[in-house]
Amino acid sequence: MTDSLLVAAVSVLGTLAGGGLTAAVTFRSERRKDAALAEQQRMQLLSAEQQQLRLLQAEERRQIRELQIDHRRQVYQQFLADAHAVNHDGDRLGDMIMRSRYEAVGDIDALAAEVDAAVRAVGGSVHKVQLEGPEAVAQLADELMLCLSQLPPTLRTLRRWRQNGSRAEPGEETPVDSWFQTHSRLNDCLDAFLTAARSAMDDLLRVSGPDR
Repeated sequence: MTDSLLVAAVSVLGTLAGGGLTAAVTFRSERRKDAALAEQQRMQLLSAEQQQLRLLQAEERRQIRELQIDHRRQVYQQFLADAHAVNHDGDRLGDMIMRSRYEAVGDIDALAAEVDAAVRAVGGSVHKVQLEGPEAVAQLADELMLCLSQLPPTLRTLRRWRQNGSRAEPGEETPVDSWFQTHSRLNDCLDAFLTAARSAMDDLLRVSGPDR
């Protein structure tokens, strides 16, 4: 009887122990699964946050590049507008000077003052081009500014020459020749600057392509 009870007790204890071991193994397995799932979720969240950060940084770079492009375009356009104003008014002034000996023309002194003021205005915008760059564009802006600055004194010489009777020896270079040469150089400088400015804008737009 006692032996039977002992065997039964051992059997029950063995069953309980086996059940407890199975439960412990199952618990540890579930904990590992939960831990693995939590780690996976953490990594997914971290990846999403990093992707969002990359998108925000890319958008910030895009906005900065757009501001740079707009600023460069405005600087170039202002300089060209000022330079064309000098060229246009200089043409008008030269034409008035040439016609003044044969017909009544407008106020030459007033237009000459406008040309001088326009040249000074270009002097302000050329500094912005020099700061904006690139170097090739800045150099051509300097050359264009030099051509523009030569226009007022050339026209003043032309005016004095016309007022004094336009006398010249055969084959001698006259102020009219100097005016034509200055005007031609000015147009060449304008064309060269415009070409370089377009190239610089194209380069900036290429660099500002989509982020990889």
